[in-house]
Amino acid sequence: LLYLPQYVALALGFFGQEGLEVLLSPATTEEAALLALEDGRAEVALVGLEQAVYACAQGPGGLKAFAAAAQADGHFLLARKAGAAFRWQDLKGKTVIAGWPDSRETVLLEGILRQNGVAPYREVTLYTNIPANLRLGAFTAGSGDFIVLAEPQASLAEERGLGRVVASLSRDAGRFPAAVYVAGDAFLAACPHTAQRFVNAVYRAQLWLAGHTAAEAAQVAAPYFKHLDGEVLARAVQRLSDGHVWSPCPAVPPDGYRHFVGFLLQSREVRREVPPEELLDNRFASGAPEGLPPEGAAKKPRLPLTRGN
Repeated sequence: LLYLPQYVALALGFFGQEGLEVLLSPATTEEAALLALEDGRAEVALVGLEQAVYACAQGPGGLKAFAAAAQADGHFLLARKAGAAFRWQDLKGKTVIAGWPDSRETVLLEGILRQNGVAPYREVTLYTNIPANLRLGAFTAGSGDFIVLAEPQASLAEERGLGRVVASLSRDAGRFPAAVYVAGDAFLAACPHTAQRFVNAVYRAQLWLAGHTAAEAAQVAAPYFKHLDGEVLARAVQRLSDGHVWSPCPAVPPDGYRHFVGFLLQSREVRREVPPEELLDNRFASGAPEGLPPEGAAKKPRLPLTRGN
């Protein structure tokens, strides 16, 4: 659901309004999505910011994040049994099922724990070796006192009575471009007009989300979540909407980027620091024209970045 603007743009025909035909091809992992860029099977990939940073830090470059879909993380901490008001210090002596060590949710969780005086892996046990498709099952079977889940898995777990959301990683980690569109330098240089139209369509979706309710957004997204009960999907979208997770415009803010890279450096999961000018390309976000808002959407917010930042 972190990628909701993409589904809205597809479902409501915003790419078509820009004269584009976009084929959505789900990847098994975000690493696989980036590999599709390298071997020419895709022109654009939508991934977590951490994957873009890792790829830029490890490879020869040639990759740019040129639009943001989300301005905050979408993971939540669920307790097996919710008691009094939760504090991060409550995790001392407990076990938590998290993502892989280099995943965005684990990096953020470690940083939040340190900020609250809790030493990861010493004062709290983090399970970081369970495959994503088995984590909820492991929690159901009794492993872990807490679990970190994204939406709609968090709402689904609550619906099944498996746990309750007690904390939001986005609330405690702060704002940063959690989900970004990336493309190769060669594509952006060869097809700037196509890239601009693509960003325009994403921006139309962001404006539509700003002007419509979570229930309406869930209805639009429903065809992409056919396995999920409509009420659960609506609650999941509402929770993310309440947390202002989705970006109001496609610009990738350098300050937010630096904020997140600080978490990566602290976790020692990135080989080197990647400055924003090496990865970010806001030319197309800055070039999104006035007059894009679809009927009923909010007025275009002023982009916080200048062209070329």
